[in-house]
Amino acid sequence: MQGTQGNGLMPKRLVTVALFLLLVAGTGGTAQVLAQAQQPSPGQDSSEAPSIQPLTLTEQVVQDVLEPLQRGIEEHSAAKVLAVFDQQETPDYAQLRDQMRAFFSQHESIRFRYKVLQVEAEKDHGFAIAEIDMAATPLDEIQLTVRRSTQMRFQIKLGVKGWKLVGFKPADFFTQ
Repeated sequence: MQGTQGNGLMPKRLVTVALFLLLVAGTGGTAQVLAQAQQPSPGQDSSEAPSIQPLTLTEQVVQDVLEPLQRGIEEHSAAKVLAVFDQQETPDYAQLRDQMRAFFSQHESIRFRYKVLQVEAEKDHGFAIAEIDMAATPLDEIQLTVRRSTQMRFQIKLGVKGWKLVGFKPADFFTQ
């Protein structure tokens, strides 16, 4: 324990633990908390302040939207997928819910990969374009594995809990 208070290790560890918990929780306010975490604590020399940078818009969209979307699809969880969408702002939300449930009921395993190509936003709305690759193994052994690749345009909106989807094109990606 000797020397830990004077060398600034404890505050750095606390910041690291706090950031880890925020990333796991997937909160939308991560950038604000990261900015606050950069400020030195009382009694800490400002030269010892952590050099943590706020998330870029692309990183926020990946964390808030695309990672949970990928997990939800690969885990066959309509609830996780739908949680990525803003229910009030998404046109035909009920139809989307039904499409996802039908898609999951027809496929045994799903691999869903994305590569972000572009993210743009103004104030509280914007879009993200990603290269999407999906392979889905049907429950019916007679059918062939479904493979789809496309550039998908996601319409996004910034809400209280971070970025949410309000639509995507091609809208029939899961029903083709």
